[in-house]
Amino acid sequence: MARQASESDIILYAHGAAAFQLLHAGVELELFELLYKRSFKSQKAVAKALKLPENSARVLLFGLQALNLVIVKNEHYRLAKPLRKFMINDEWAVFRALVRFQAYIVYPGQVDYVDSLRQGKNVGTGRFPGNGDTLYKRLDNDKNLQNVFYEYMEAYSEYANPHLIKALDLSKAASVLDVGGGGAGNAIAVAKAFPDINITLLDLAIIKPIAEQKIKRHKLAKRIIFKAADMHKNAFPKNQDAVLFIHQLMIWSPEQNQALLKKAYGSLKPGGQVVIFGSVSEDNDRGPLMAALDTVYFSSVAAGQGIIYPWKEYEDLLHKAGFKNVKRIRSKTWTPHGVIVAHK
Repeated sequence: MARQASESDIILYAHGAAAFQLLHAGVELELFELLYKRSFKSQKAVAKALKLPENSARVLLFGLQALNLVIVKNEHYRLAKPLRKFMINDEWAVFRALVRFQAYIVYPGQVDYVDSLRQGKNVGTGRFPGNGDTLYKRLDNDKNLQNVFYEYMEAYSEYANPHLIKALDLSKAASVLDVGGGGAGNAIAVAKAFPDINITLLDLAIIKPIAEQKIKRHKLAKRIIFKAADMHKNAFPKNQDAVLFIHQLMIWSPEQNQALLKKAYGSLKPGGQVVIFGSVSEDNDRGPLMAALDTVYFSSVAAGQGIIYPWKEYEDLLHKAGFKNVKRIRSKTWTPHGVIVAHK
């Protein structure tokens, strides 16, 4: 039987925005990094280190202690173990980027979550400048938001890609299509892991300068080619040995994903493989928690159609598209990542 919410849980849910602001403040003011390096004996010492008024430090520390993110041990303020673990395991960069992504992109847009549910579309996208019908088409209108977005996506990919590489077998592949590859972090990781393959990165033109600059910096311009295209409107290049959908299909509706997988099937050589990598939910629709919470963003901000889909839904779509030998591979990480591989 699933655990029922406690009164403390309900209080946290009702004041969740305030809890996040405390977390965000700890990140932006670099308090957590400071506490990782040393402890402090008083609020006054914390205020001085952060260059805050003493009362501001008191308010912040009061909230962070209540959330158990900062603890007092032997009369010293110290960093809680879970945050310390992120830093020890070199996961702080992705966590920091996640918090900033939530603060500047997710929170402003998910204010319209209820209206998004009522209208069945991403109403929250309207809070960002521009005329595109998805967040991705509007990012070019605000460079600061664009930087926050791609900082997170690149950090998230850099953290997750070792789990993808471990599950991939591209030893016999020559040509690979990376659909929606964004800033090229995924393509670069795959290219370095498999030095005999060439990759076509297909994504919107607005991200091309960022992607090509990064590709050039890694000296992979001869092996990774950016193709500006709309994945939903334009054809996929033919004769591919593999098609990758990395952190991509949870954005779109089942109908859109079915169409994308059929395009992938048509672009592959006989025996070629399609790879889906990203957050995946359980088949019983009960979690994990991070997957359920992320879905609010996909409903209200991103494109309005997506969800963190369960394994079985991807498998059904793959079978309908004609793929066989479908295999699921769970990633051992604090994020709900998984890999699904199928063959033509």
